[in-house]
Amino acid sequence: MLKALAAALIATLAHGSVATAEAGIAMRAEPKYKPGFKAFDYANPEAPKGGTLIIGMEGGVDTLNPYALKGDIAPEVATLVFQELGDNALDEPFSRYPSVAQSFQLAADQLSLTVTLRPEAKFSDGKPVTAADVAFSFDTFQSNKVAPFYKSYWADIKSVSVIDAKTVKFVFKRENPELALITTEMAIFPKHVYASGDFASRAVGSGPYTVADLRPGVSITFKRNPNWWAKDLPVYRGRFNFDTIVIKYYKDPTAMVEAFKRGDFDLYDVRMAKIWSKEMNGPKFDDLHYIKKELLTTRNAQGGQGFVFNLRLPIFQDLRVRQALALAFDFDWSNRNLFYGQYAVNESFFQNTTLAATGMPTPEELAVLTPLKADLPDEVFSKPMGWLGKGQPIQDRLRAAMQLLKSAGYQIKDGVATGPGGQLAFKFLLEPGGLQRVVEPYLQNLRKLGVNVTMEEKEQSVYIRRVDQRDFEMTSLIYGQSQSPGNEQKAYWTSAAADESYSQNYSGLKNKAVDVLVSKVIYAQSRSELELMTRCLDRALYHTHLMVHNWHSPNYRLAYWDKFSHPNTLPTYYTTRQFYELMWFDAAKAQRLTDAQAKGVPLL
Repeated sequence: MLKALAAALIATLAHGSVATAEAGIAMRAEPKYKPGFKAFDYANPEAPKGGTLIIGMEGGVDTLNPYALKGDIAPEVATLVFQELGDNALDEPFSRYPSVAQSFQLAADQLSLTVTLRPEAKFSDGKPVTAADVAFSFDTFQSNKVAPFYKSYWADIKSVSVIDAKTVKFVFKRENPELALITTEMAIFPKHVYASGDFASRAVGSGPYTVADLRPGVSITFKRNPNWWAKDLPVYRGRFNFDTIVIKYYKDPTAMVEAFKRGDFDLYDVRMAKIWSKEMNGPKFDDLHYIKKELLTTRNAQGGQGFVFNLRLPIFQDLRVRQALALAFDFDWSNRNLFYGQYAVNESFFQNTTLAATGMPTPEELAVLTPLKADLPDEVFSKPMGWLGKGQPIQDRLRAAMQLLKSAGYQIKDGVATGPGGQLAFKFLLEPGGLQRVVEPYLQNLRKLGVNVTMEEKEQSVYIRRVDQRDFEMTSLIYGQSQSPGNEQKAYWTSAAADESYSQNYSGLKNKAVDVLVSKVIYAQSRSELELMTRCLDRALYHTHLMVHNWHSPNYRLAYWDKFSHPNTLPTYYTTRQFYELMWFDAAKAQRLTDAQAKGVPLL
């Protein structure tokens, strides 16, 4: 999303013009909302303020600052407490509208961006947001206090200088189509708070909420700032409607389900198919109608999810071995027996978008890929996307896997596969949660191939640390994507990021062709070129088999006690977290629910 916004910005400001207040910027398009707009179409500016929303989540939190390098964070802090220079419109692929910033001016040569801040912008402690805070924030994102992703993301920003108290200038190293847009995605830290002391343990920003309470591992409570300076800006009308937001954390899904049904929390973003099919029913759902269930559709990019190989290990160096291990995953069986038919198989790293490659390469894709052929798997040119085991019974896939292992030099003796590097054996690292019942059938299929594989379960903090430090052999991960891929792809796939702790190149992929394709994605000059280059990158990644592709849900599955409302028109591209921002406490519904519960009668 952030990247899509960049393109529009560039289009608007390509001749050194100044965006006026509320004037949006979009990537390679005209922004939908014109100056003077009242609110986004998907927000209800008349939504009442007040009430409390309690959300249940699995996991925990022990670190307040969501940008800190280590710790269990609450991502909600990033949007509830902090603010960026601009904000997204969720019904456009990539557009940005002024929030902390009042205007943006892109130089005619596109090598610098001047940002003017709103005079009324303040942090929650009452101190003004200044250009010095913006410069300090940029420096912080270049430091080792935050994840290296940010340094990579804004790598083409050469410097930042303070012009005056409310004006700052970013100088770019080179033309980068989305750089001006993604520059507006920078969160602003108050220098007077973070210049000294611990970075991770404090959350002070200019956003709509403050953190009122943190109970590590148990809950985090946000209180709406009654003096929030930006509450009447068009980009915020109809959003952030609750006075209080509480997130309660649970270690065990069963305990979480029971807590929800008791009314210990209000809203459940169900991530497990079994819970949605088997647990979200009963009198309170079906007879009394105290709890609502909603399947929400979205065109949001689904990214990629899979069982990721650690390619740094010799055992996974051979492409044929990775293909064989991928063939052993039986999605169709899992979907029938474990997922209740709720999921679709993943065949791309850019699912649910026009950026996903499909079928065989087109002539346009071949023109890009052929010069890189020496560094790409042959299957890029000879196999369609999704070919691996698609439409084949598991018995056929296992036979094909066996042949691949044999071609890689493995022999099966006494049920054990032994090859050039010794026995084919590894551990599957998981955190507690619910994937065990999905992973175990996969491991059983692997054992039929003679693979000595075991499951290793670690509590969340240990799991995160081990993944960050690349101390795993195989694990389950998600690669999130936006509608407009760009600079973040460096941290995901490039050789430079492979040896960098805390980057998103978890697999350790090093491939010269992928490096070239990532660069082509970043510097694409048009939307059509961006889509073409992303499809080529997708094709290269898929056939490299850096992970066993999993599944995705075409819907969000929400259950909540019937005392809330939301706009009838929902955004085109949104996450469930962004959906919460649009909801409000409905006092009339709450009273009806209270009365019905007191009498033990159904809601009408």
